[in-house]
Amino acid sequence: MGKIIKDASVLFIITLVAGVLLGLVYQVTKEPIAAQNEKAKQEAYRTVLADASEFEVIYSEENADDAVYLSSLLEESTTDFSKDDISEVVKGTNNGETVGYVITVTAHDGYAGDIKFSVGLSSEGEYLGTSILSIGETAGLGMRAKTDPSFLNQFKGATTTEFSLVTDGTGSEAGDEIVDAISGSTVTSKAMTKAINAALVVFETINEGGNN
Repeated sequence: MGKIIKDASVLFIITLVAGVLLGLVYQVTKEPIAAQNEKAKQEAYRTVLADASEFEVIYSEENADDAVYLSSLLEESTTDFSKDDISEVVKGTNNGETVGYVITVTAHDGYAGDIKFSVGLSSEGEYLGTSILSIGETAGLGMRAKTDPSFLNQFKGATTTEFSLVTDGTGSEAGDEIVDAISGSTVTSKAMTKAINAALVVFETINEGGNN
């Protein structure tokens, strides 16, 4: 009996020490990780909305009311955005004038999981660019969404309320709102296009609602 108690006590102490050490590691690394994430977000803002000198978060999923509101905008759409989340809406200004918005969206239906990225839209609705924040798609296939700019460049410069994806290579001939899928990566292409359309739904409401 004494050996059992001794072994249990040793196991308890080991578990306790391990828990304390993990807690210390978390506390030590929490701020640097948060700072790194914030730096990545700021770089994404400047990448997709280069004309802005200042950025202001106007909606964030970290705020419960904002999260409900952003979700409701997608739920009211006729398109099924159940696999897409809007995590943040940022207003970009220059000398007090609103020049556009940065909307960060996550597509949960990528081939290998979540794809999180920010899109930039001018106040006139022109699609200015995309900055991928996290992606784990297959190298040489879906990962080309990040490594090969030709896919995302198709969206740039377009002014539309919805993009459509084609897989037969005719997108470049059909109009600014029609984009070609990445060859061999239809799932990734569909997920990102739909998530971009989710961002457009939110943009249309916010831009018309006087948040500028």
